[in-house]
Amino acid sequence: MTARTDPKRAGPWGADTPVDEEQARDRLLLAAEKCFAERGPSRTRMSEIAQAAGVHRSTLYYYFPSKNAVLAASLIRGLAKTMKSTESLWNTDEPFLERLVRVCLAGNEAARASATLRTLIDSTEAGHTYRAVETSVLWQDALIKALGQRLAEAAAAGEIRTDVGPETLARWIARVNFSLMAEPGNPLDGGDEGILRTFLAASLMPRR
Repeated sequence: MTARTDPKRAGPWGADTPVDEEQARDRLLLAAEKCFAERGPSRTRMSEIAQAAGVHRSTLYYYFPSKNAVLAASLIRGLAKTMKSTESLWNTDEPFLERLVRVCLAGNEAARASATLRTLIDSTEAGHTYRAVETSVLWQDALIKALGQRLAEAAAAGEIRTDVGPETLARWIARVNFSLMAEPGNPLDGGDEGILRTFLAASLMPRR
């Protein structure tokens, strides 16, 4: 599959044309992440991202219709790596909520160690980033892909509540963990683990 390079729609890439859609998006996201690191997400303009990528602004808008779409794609791109690093933690015989807590702890630690994610979840930018991405269809799809099936199976097995759907539960999990990535739990509250067990895991427990 070749990249979309119709100059009337996507704009020229110059001599170094991407080989496909994925490479084109990756190149634009790399440019965006560079701009975010230099200026912060809230102060970065689409024109600056296009300039950093060496393309016309119309090219950037062809792949990403808004800066919120760029933010969502950048966040998902970064989180995908952290999710991959925690995959093995799901493959145990422990109860679902115990596995969830362990995955969240490891994922938050990995996210804080990522230069790209630190830029997006810095305490001064976290609110802006989350507001930008929470309504994104791409973000919602990524959450369901990562957690939906596991939550549905846990509900069917009676390990978590069934009065709230998997999509809503996935959003709860994302919101709590996004907050913890940006601001680790207070030691007086048991740190990240204390908050995850007391608030997140407890809110997902089956209703009797």
